[in-house]
Amino acid sequence: MCSKDAEIIARYKKKKITFSTLVNVYGSQDLFVNEYRTLLADRLLSQLNYHTEREIRHLELLKRRFGENQLHYCEVMLKDVYDSKRIDGNIHSDTSYNLQRELFPTSALILSAQFWPPFKEDWQLKLPSVVQNQLNKYVKAFEALKGNRTLCWKPHLGNVSLEIELKDRKLDIRVTPIHATIILHFQDKNEWALQDLAEVMHAPATVLRRKMTFWVSQGLLRETTNDVYILQEESTSKNRLSTDLVEEEETESVMASASDQREEELQVFWSYIVGMLTNLDSMPIERIHQMLKMFASQGPGAVECGLPELRQFLDRKVREHQLLLSGSFYRLPKS
Repeated sequence: MCSKDAEIIARYKKKKITFSTLVNVYGSQDLFVNEYRTLLADRLLSQLNYHTEREIRHLELLKRRFGENQLHYCEVMLKDVYDSKRIDGNIHSDTSYNLQRELFPTSALILSAQFWPPFKEDWQLKLPSVVQNQLNKYVKAFEALKGNRTLCWKPHLGNVSLEIELKDRKLDIRVTPIHATIILHFQDKNEWALQDLAEVMHAPATVLRRKMTFWVSQGLLRETTNDVYILQEESTSKNRLSTDLVEEEETESVMASASDQREEELQVFWSYIVGMLTNLDSMPIERIHQMLKMFASQGPGAVECGLPELRQFLDRKVREHQLLLSGSFYRLPKS
């Protein structure tokens, strides 16, 4: 064996060890693949283009290690990006849609929802009417192109390129839709109370207060009194925050965490457990687990739950006073 062959073999073994180490860190191959899928979704949603060459190369390497079946959802996600580029190009090239005459260009990433990880959607952002009207026109153009299909916008996702002109400066910046919505409202009125703006945007005041710090750090907004903000037309160095805070805010993931996703999956079992205990009064965990495997863990896309994880889930329901534990038997509290 020559030294070059030995080097190739050593490199292959190193990659194999690295993959095994990563899988061990996450505890199982399924958890590793799910985490990769979430990271892939974040990367695809954070870019302002349809470039996927790098992600395709990474996916092909992972398919050699884990097989095509486990990474099928990731393949569909990348195909969505490719199809979105083609559809968006068709919409913008057809002059009958009149999208070229609008105030700002709009492009969409069209997702096959069942193949993407869950998003963080605790509330529904209300966009300014000028933005919503443009999105509605894009939907009509898509419907004209695709016939019986339509689009459902996720207003909290995506990127917005803004060009902001003030008295003494011009700012070109890329922000999230909620940051763009905040500053667009200051175009209509240069002073807002936090609670009033939260009502207009349909956003929680606690979330909005955190988002406002970005514009304060950029010197565009200033908090005059408690939770009252005013637009600053002229630059000032006062009340500037650390850029570290800005970067941390801007890189916040839009995807639900792996633990949140798992919690949502486990809630599927709760209705079955309630039904069992309603009919049978009380049951030990082994019997509950056996019946869940028979009825709740069947069919495509079924969720599985091991005995230790089920015990943690049931014990949490006990702490939340949704279950009672007597000896080794679980039962529902009397209503």
